[in-house]
Amino acid sequence: MSRSSSDEIAADPNHSRAENGPTLERVTFRATDDQLAALESLVDDGVYHSRSEALRAGVQQLLERHRDAGTDGESR
Repeated sequence: MSRSSSDEIAADPNHSRAENGPTLERVTFRATDDQLAALESLVDDGVYHSRSEALRAGVQQLLERHRDAGTDGESR
């Protein structure tokens, strides 16, 4: 899995911009080999343009699920 460490080139390495969107902060996390391989396959299959895009989509779904669970009064 040899991808460059950055999906986008930006003047400031700590900040980037989503296309026509807000400024993005860089976040580092650890993933298992299986998780990274699955993420790469989503990009290779054209489901997402980049690993960053796929991760942002996953974080958005997680936040929406927890927001919706909170408004329903459910506890987890």
